[in-house]
Amino acid sequence: MNHIYPAVFFLLLAAVANTARGDWTTLYGAAREEARQVSSSSLAVPLSQEEWNATAPQRREMWREMLGLSPLPPRSPLNAAVTGVLERGDYVVEKVHFQCLPGAYVIGNLYRPAKITGRLPAVLYLCGHSKGKVNPPYQANPRWFGQHGYVALVLDPIQLGESQGIHHGTYREGRWDWPSRGYTPAGTEVWNAMRALDYLETRPDVDADRMGVTGLSGGGVISWCLGAADERVKVVVPVCQSGSIEHVVTDRATDGHCDCAFWINYYRWCWPDLGALIAPRSLLIASGSEDVLWRPYGYRDVANRIRHQYAALGAADHFDLVEDMTPHGYTPKLRQAIFTWFNTHLKGDPTPVADDVTDFVEPEENLLVFGGKLPENDEMRRIDELLVKKADVPAIADEAAWREYQKKTLARLRDVTFRTTLPERVPRQRDYRADGNDKTATMATYVFDSFDGMTLSIKTRRPDRAPCPMPTLAFAVQPDAQSTFSGGGSSRPRVGEGLATAAVEVRNTGATSVGPGYLWTARRTYPLLGQTLPERQTSDLLAAIKLLSEEPATGPIAVYGQGHTAPLAVYAAVLDPQIAEIVLADPPATHEDPATPEFLGVLRFGDLPQNLALVYPRPITFVGNMPEAYQWTKQLYEKLGAGDRIRVVKSVGEWRPR
Repeated sequence: MNHIYPAVFFLLLAAVANTARGDWTTLYGAAREEARQVSSSSLAVPLSQEEWNATAPQRREMWREMLGLSPLPPRSPLNAAVTGVLERGDYVVEKVHFQCLPGAYVIGNLYRPAKITGRLPAVLYLCGHSKGKVNPPYQANPRWFGQHGYVALVLDPIQLGESQGIHHGTYREGRWDWPSRGYTPAGTEVWNAMRALDYLETRPDVDADRMGVTGLSGGGVISWCLGAADERVKVVVPVCQSGSIEHVVTDRATDGHCDCAFWINYYRWCWPDLGALIAPRSLLIASGSEDVLWRPYGYRDVANRIRHQYAALGAADHFDLVEDMTPHGYTPKLRQAIFTWFNTHLKGDPTPVADDVTDFVEPEENLLVFGGKLPENDEMRRIDELLVKKADVPAIADEAAWREYQKKTLARLRDVTFRTTLPERVPRQRDYRADGNDKTATMATYVFDSFDGMTLSIKTRRPDRAPCPMPTLAFAVQPDAQSTFSGGGSSRPRVGEGLATAAVEVRNTGATSVGPGYLWTARRTYPLLGQTLPERQTSDLLAAIKLLSEEPATGPIAVYGQGHTAPLAVYAAVLDPQIAEIVLADPPATHEDPATPEFLGVLRFGDLPQNLALVYPRPITFVGNMPEAYQWTKQLYEKLGAGDRIRVVKSVGEWRPR
């Protein structure tokens, strides 16, 4: 060390520090920084008893909203049925099904003691993603409970066992409409579990005041989710599915999880926030220190924050962490700690459990509820379309009614879908470069920092003889554009004389473009941060417009979007009332199409035609033709006496600002 010059040494230290932090100018680096902010602020200071009491109802409703369960679906008849019973000496297995929504089947096995003399504590056991209830570990654990004085109900997760539907939406099926719907299969699993509690409450052998939940892997995360959503659960024990948003984003652990591992994070919560909702009920985190999906630095920090919350509520003995040096899965140490925890907090018996699960494996066919023939037309197949309440756009009688609806919807969009999109400040300009003149116009490049720290560019083209300030058409560069050279390249529309253009290299275009090696990860990561990639691109577009509007040469700014970038233009105009006009070419018709850019929960407030109308009374121009879906927008404008503000032109070259 003594042989290194001091200046060089400090440069090396700085380089190491920058490497550790990650390059914030990239998609990955910016996401890491956002994730750090989310996790570091989560329950940083525990709530006092007074704060906890005052905020618990609102926080619980916010949590249900992030699961797609606000408002809760109607509690329709369960139509529960037992299709068979297995007598196994000291325990019995009942083959059970019920309906969480009309025609949507939830399937499980119920383990109980053979002899019952009164109401027993109940444990809801939630499976990970293998074979569901027939998988040996998912037989063994509820069987232990059934042999030791509990009623234990184990459920098949959707897409596994006898449960239909899919949970691999964005993971495998390209269902990018799910974020726009505000749908996560975690919400379905929680709703199924809530209806399972409803079912358990109907049974004469269950004490409804002593119910708990546990599960491994995917069942572990749903244990967290259910415990935070439903206060009927008195004991919560997630196994090998505990960590932090920062860890998941930094390690790219999203790549190893299907969609039901996460919620739609509108309010930027992390696991400690769930723990604060479960408190002061009994919570035990069980983890394996060698788990590749959930690393110790994540779950230990989460546990530490939750422990302080329990202490603040005077319930320190109702929380603990147990871990073992093991990969993702159970060990005898973990199981015995779990069984002891349930005995302590549901039976009042803290005696350490010394026995473990048995090796017996029931043949799979014996446990099938439907005997190999699944129900036809099971509504679970389209639960992603049924669970989350869609927008209810009222019939508008007059302008006053629309203005009221417009005000409320804009406020909700800003609070939920676009919560982090538009900070009230001008972005930092890093550089300005004069890019020459092609004898008709002058080109320039502005380099600026996005609101979350990425370095992006604007390519402007201003006609030489146009008076200042000149009208400007701003647009996001197309994701497949190979070049933005000389004022925007192929993404720049051919506008009429006297009009300036501004091509914004939003993230994942131009110099920040990423390939398939990270794009899929990025699109699945952003919802954990309360964002989406198209929402971030909209934020970038708005930042560029804010910067350009400071220039004396810039007159009224209109936004243009074609195909993929049309929704970006729509929502930029919805969020920024200073944008004078919207120009759209080939806009997608609906967010229900997985090919349409995704925005978190936007369909809960309106689809593209309805949300476009939120810019009323500003003018809207369609290029080429107006898709049929946007007749809704036109008819509303006409009803409000502004029909002439929606027009169709053959080409962008024919467009002139209103």
